[in-house]
Amino acid sequence: MDEVDLVWKECPVLQKYFDWKKVEDCFGHSMPLLSEDEKTRYGERTDLDNFQLVIGQDIYRTDFNKSLFPTQRYTLYRNGKPVKTLRGEFGGHSPNISLQSLGGEAVWEFADHNQATIVYDGQDIRHLYGLDNAYRPYSLADKLMFIGQKGGEYFVVYDGLRIGPDFDEVVIAYCCEMVLYSVHFGQGRYLFLGTREGQYYLVEITTLEN
Repeated sequence: MDEVDLVWKECPVLQKYFDWKKVEDCFGHSMPLLSEDEKTRYGERTDLDNFQLVIGQDIYRTDFNKSLFPTQRYTLYRNGKPVKTLRGEFGGHSPNISLQSLGGEAVWEFADHNQATIVYDGQDIRHLYGLDNAYRPYSLADKLMFIGQKGGEYFVVYDGLRIGPDFDEVVIAYCCEMVLYSVHFGQGRYLFLGTREGQYYLVEITTLEN
């Protein structure tokens, strides 16, 4: 993938539920985890359902207005001023997934069983790129990478570009056992499980340096 200076690797697997050790043998390393440096880019939970993140002189925080209705209103604030408000339902997990720093801007990941999106530099990524959903943001080489979904297609978006082949499904989970098979990232690696034309693939995307 010379146009974006990335390396795309695929390992075919027989099914959605598999032995991770076989995949580690294929890629030659253990599952990626956030490095200590990467962890410092993430906001800290202030309670069960909110985050706070400091970027330079700016303080970002999330908060929600609790109501009697299943759907709650969540707001991202910058220095006390609202940046973006989204509505979500607390099901098996909070829809307020993560808050991280990328290039001096806040990246807010928000997902429940009805919707998933990413707010980057105050913009809803779904609307910016015409997507139905956007999942699992990660800073790879200081550029935003995530899984996009539109209609029946899933694909990778990197630095605003749609890269690699499309998939019929990419496994996305925020709760319970399925998290084991969901998107993993860290140490300059982005790894996910997807199916294309009936075949499951584990995909790893890295920079040329890795």
